[in-house]
Amino acid sequence: MVKPVLTLKNSICFSVALLVSLTAGTVAEGQTSQRSNSTTKTQSVRTNERVARANWQPTRNTQPATTKSRPLVDAPLEPAAPERSVKSAVRRVKQVGHGIPVPPSDTMSIMDSHEILDGQVMLSPMEGEIIYEGDVSYGNEVSYGGDSSCDAMGGCGCGDVLCGGGCDSMGSCGGGTCGGAGCSTCGELISPAAWRPCVTLCLPQDGWFSAEYLAWFQDGMSLPALVSTSPNGTSETQAGVLGGPATVLFGGDKVLDNSIDGFRLNFGVWLDKCHTWGLGGEYFRIGEASESFSRTSSGSTILARPFFNINPTTGAAREDAELVAYPNVVAGNVTARATSELFGTGMHLRYLRCCNEGCTSGLFCGCPGHFCSRQEAMFGYRYLQLDESVGITENLQGSNPVGSFNIMDRFETQNQFNGVDLGWKYRRTRGYWTADAMLRMAVGVTNQTVRINGSTSIDGGAAQSGGLLAQRGNIGNYEQDEFSVIPELDLKLGYQLTERFRATVGYTFLYWSNVVRPGDQISRDLNPALLPPEQQPFTGAVRPNFKFDTTDYWAQGISIGGEYRW
Repeated sequence: MVKPVLTLKNSICFSVALLVSLTAGTVAEGQTSQRSNSTTKTQSVRTNERVARANWQPTRNTQPATTKSRPLVDAPLEPAAPERSVKSAVRRVKQVGHGIPVPPSDTMSIMDSHEILDGQVMLSPMEGEIIYEGDVSYGNEVSYGGDSSCDAMGGCGCGDVLCGGGCDSMGSCGGGTCGGAGCSTCGELISPAAWRPCVTLCLPQDGWFSAEYLAWFQDGMSLPALVSTSPNGTSETQAGVLGGPATVLFGGDKVLDNSIDGFRLNFGVWLDKCHTWGLGGEYFRIGEASESFSRTSSGSTILARPFFNINPTTGAAREDAELVAYPNVVAGNVTARATSELFGTGMHLRYLRCCNEGCTSGLFCGCPGHFCSRQEAMFGYRYLQLDESVGITENLQGSNPVGSFNIMDRFETQNQFNGVDLGWKYRRTRGYWTADAMLRMAVGVTNQTVRINGSTSIDGGAAQSGGLLAQRGNIGNYEQDEFSVIPELDLKLGYQLTERFRATVGYTFLYWSNVVRPGDQISRDLNPALLPPEQQPFTGAVRPNFKFDTTDYWAQGISIGGEYRW
């Protein structure tokens, strides 16, 4: 009987323990369910709060506004941020039509397209072309950022076409800096870090590069008569002699006055983000221009080289000629060639003197439109070089007397200018069009060099000094320095194709005082006693002789190219 009683007691204890365990589990499950419901309710409150903020539109009106209350959630919301915090997150905006800013109205609002997350206002470009005050709009593009001084220009235009806004109200040319007073960059692209010191290699932030094709004309080179002819039957003593029955074939007028092709490069960087100071360089070259003449005759056609004989065997000084081809006397070839090449380079500082913008009428339209302009001063260094030459060669075969002659005359000049360059630049922008004008004056010294050489080879022998117009009286190298000025006018019209690239067409005029040119160094005065082999004993004056003969030079023409800015 003892064992059954113990077994019954154990069964009762197990039942009580099982009941207590089940009761505790039920209570715990109820508490867990209660916490889950509380969490779900809190998330619902936050979601409703975000929806309410997204639908909220702050307005500012001169008249008291009627506000409808809108229940958000049954549960109490978290305390709202102070009103000034919301206002500080909202930037003032201006509504524009077709990208043309107008003065702000009394009421300003933020469109529903703004995204509002956790109380933060996310500003981004929206439909309807909204721009923020201080931002600049270029066509369909908006550049964000800027200064609060960038105010609208006001009502300017015809009808619905208004003067472009969002520009600095500069007033007249005068003071003002980029930022506070707001000096317009007038189409220049601005980087926040236009110039920065570099420990390693890095590129400038803002700059420009342009390349142009040049179609220029230059002041022609004056040449004396170098080759002549006469009709068949002309006497030997009168053949090719100027003033008689002679015709000039080469020389006696200006040469190298046709169009010359070339190119020009301009490049530089801005030293500050306001584009007040800039450092630039340039290089241009007019390709070598040449003009030549060549004629060969067996004697049937008379060819001659005229000169002025200061020491004839009989009579007074007079016009004379050396025969190149004459029937039964001599046959031969004569070639003459003139060349010219101009190039230049330089470096300069650019400094913004003043700028202006506003509204004005166009040349062909009475509707006022937005314009801006910049005026800059230039200071720098300029180098120009002009290289020219004239060469004449003869290859003769004499029959009376018999013999061969190879004769050469060559005249070369070089002008090298070094000087200070002062200039003024003006740019005016209206819409996609720009007009540029530049006036500059370089003042310095031109180093002038003249080289004269001549030689004659008889019957294939060694060359002897002296040709025809180059003799011992003028053969040699001569050099001198002369004061020079180089004014230049450059006009250019441009059209903005993209944000960074502009196509241009322009005109340039350049003048250079005090240069030497080879045609001016050729003297037709000749003492025939100097002709190789030189007559012994020598009689008469030594002619030709040398003296510097300076003149002026100019070049002008059109340019077609493009400019890239970054």
